Amino acid sequence: MAKIYSLKISNFRGIKSFEHTFGYSDFVCLVGRGDSGKSTVLEAISFVLSPSWNLTFYDTDFFKCNIDNPIEIEASLYDLPTKLMKEDKFGLYERFLNNNSGKIEDEPIDESTQILTIQLKVERDLEPKWSIINQRQAPKEIRSSDRASLNVFLVSDLINQHFSWTKGNPLYSILTQDKEVETENNFVIDALRQAKSQIDSIDFEHLTTVVDKIKESTLNLGVNIQNTNTTIDFKDITIKDGRVCLHDNNIPFRLKGKGSKRLISIAIQTTLTSSGGIILIDELEQGLEPDRVKHLTRTLYSMNKKNQGQVFITTHSQGIIEELECENLLRIKNTDGILTSQFVPDGDKFQSLVRSCPEAIYASKAVVCEGKTEVGICRAIDLYRIKKGLPSFAAKNVVYSLGAGDGFVDKAIKLKDLGVDTCVLCDSDKDEKLKPSKENLKEKSIQIFDWNVGFSLEKQLFEDLPWDGVKGLIDYVLKEKPHLEESIKAKYVGEFPVDWKNIDNTLMRETLYKASVVKDKEWFKRIDHGEFLGNVCLKYLSDMAKKPLGIQISGLLNWVDNA
Repeated sequence: MAKIYSLKISNFRGIKSFEHTFGYSDFVCLVGRGDSGKSTVLEAISFVLSPSWNLTFYDTDFFKCNIDNPIEIEASLYDLPTKLMKEDKFGLYERFLNNNSGKIEDEPIDESTQILTIQLKVERDLEPKWSIINQRQAPKEIRSSDRASLNVFLVSDLINQHFSWTKGNPLYSILTQDKEVETENNFVIDALRQAKSQIDSIDFEHLTTVVDKIKESTLNLGVNIQNTNTTIDFKDITIKDGRVCLHDNNIPFRLKGKGSKRLISIAIQTTLTSSGGIILIDELEQGLEPDRVKHLTRTLYSMNKKNQGQVFITTHSQGIIEELECENLLRIKNTDGILTSQFVPDGDKFQSLVRSCPEAIYASKAVVCEGKTEVGICRAIDLYRIKKGLPSFAAKNVVYSLGAGDGFVDKAIKLKDLGVDTCVLCDSDKDEKLKPSKENLKEKSIQIFDWNVGFSLEKQLFEDLPWDGVKGLIDYVLKEKPHLEESIKAKYVGEFPVDWKNIDNTLMRETLYKASVVKDKEWFKRIDHGEFLGNVCLKYLSDMAKKPLGIQISGLLNWVDNA
């Protein structure tokens, strides 16, 4: 059954232009920021391959509502139904996929695969026109019945129609697969006629009094309607209105929950495409719990491995990304209507990155944090920006990710190689060990925000913060560690002063630093602690403007602003 080799879109909704070759990919997951055009790509596929005889278009469906530039959507397909490739159909319009170069050509060549290119064109009259095109001859119209043989349906928010037996819906398509249905012999309507006959035999006796009164009044006016009875007008149960639909006992499926309806719709379509076809699912995770999202992803992917059709999905779910392989992830970026796309490079290098940092797939910039404290600082910076009326990290398309100790260097380099602008936030207390790695970061143009040579964050913190800021940290830690004073006293050299919290000198600052990093008793090695620490640093940022701590945090703020 047909699969999409390549797609081209012009002037459709938020897309001015998009062109991508999917090749022989059977499972494609489109990922990207909101409004990047992912859903529009799926809708474009559903439109150009729609089984409907007509679609309604509006001026707003044109890019920037400019009706002078026509909508054009082209899908080039392979593995086509035999009946479409007959000479009296579209066999003379076939194109040829060069299996060596991967390019589609219009003249016959050896070592090639049959291709048909379907074009949907909508001009200012808003009338959609579907054609088979090539460069050898004028376009030839392709009717809805021929497009229906491609078995293409979209699962989106408007799926109630998938539960009715109306022509053009997936249930009806499954029916026609199981039986040879002639167009003039619709046995669903025949079943309705039988149902109506049974309804006609019912005596609506509770309505007869009213009917008798009407009979009498009508007879007085000279019209005889003595054979009048009460039943249902056949037009009210016609198949064309989609009134014959699936029920759970007496409850129609359209009243089920959103997640259940989507799962049922997907089940209908996977049944339809069990021998081939194209499934389009917008935001696969909608209405589903995380475990069901992962199970659904694995199931669809497993079915796909058995060559049961072609699947296109969009997602914002990290769980889905973690379940897929790099080769399935197509990153979409929209720049003023120009869509660019690229599959995530294959291989263990990027597969491990996708599993450990799935959020970076959506980002244009990323901060890799050496530890949990640094993650907390990034949280504080993000909230600080929002309070100041600045764009948040999300608004600037920036993510921050835990680098897990020494692995932060490797993660940062992988992100950079993926095309994500990357910086790192880290200590310098292991500088001799990390020096070669930091040189690699610089070679990759990865900016480093760190502290004085040999300094950890805690050491820099107690050296640069104003004393009021230091006291704020002490009061915060005291809430969780009531015996804090004893541990500080144990690190103090000499007689411990009674009013130690009011003594600002080098010895006290060094003592506080040493007490804060005692193994298994660290003060700030948690994300929430790091967030509080970051808030304190930002509160006194202007006081530290010329000190390393202030310079580096300000530098990170500016780096985010430049996103």
